Amino acid sequence: MKYKYVIWDWNGTLFDDVEISVYTMNKMLEKTGYKNRIDLDLYKKIFTFPVSEYYQKAGFDFSKDKFEDLAEIYVEVYTSLQFTAKLNDETLPILKLLKNRGCKQIIVSACEKNRLLNQVEKFKVKDYFDAVLGIDDDLAVSKSSLAKKWFDDNKIDKNDVLFIGDTVHDYEVSQSISCDCVLVSCGHQDKSVLEKTNAPVLDKLSQISDFLAL
Repeated sequence: MKYKYVIWDWNGTLFDDVEISVYTMNKMLEKTGYKNRIDLDLYKKIFTFPVSEYYQKAGFDFSKDKFEDLAEIYVEVYTSLQFTAKLNDETLPILKLLKNRGCKQIIVSACEKNRLLNQVEKFKVKDYFDAVLGIDDDLAVSKSSLAKKWFDDNKIDKNDVLFIGDTVHDYEVSQSISCDCVLVSCGHQDKSVLEKTNAPVLDKLSQISDFLAL
């Protein structure tokens, strides 16, 4: 196998929380008095990082609602639902396969680090990873600095690394650390959005083994 390290995104890639994310957004709109709602198709077309831009695309007016206040509502609703979601059906097979091939696996996520660790431990997959890295707050701005610091601290050769995620931001993070990237369209962003990056885009996780010729 070409790569010694795989950096995984968590939400939408390994952890299938897309439906509860749509529900959470609609509950936020309801709680703050907005009449519009989004469906899954629209969600996957407008979701983006930083999530403040996504909130605006969903209809929030920041002259009326502070982003930080909306983020608090998001955390309240999402956290109450997080364990009604589940791992992607194809998560465990690919994690096991990569581990058996001697590949080191790392999660780099824009999820708040304590909530991320709770999710990883709840689904009993922590032992597959050499590091689980989340951000320090609930604002989901960017995770590029997390990835870069881990690379620098561990003196990793960029040519040994593949980043796997489900958003344009995952591609942007891979570019910031100059490593290869493959995206999957089974998560938070539509395939048509992901293809604009010119990175390889797979329909599902089960295709990764063929992509890597495992």
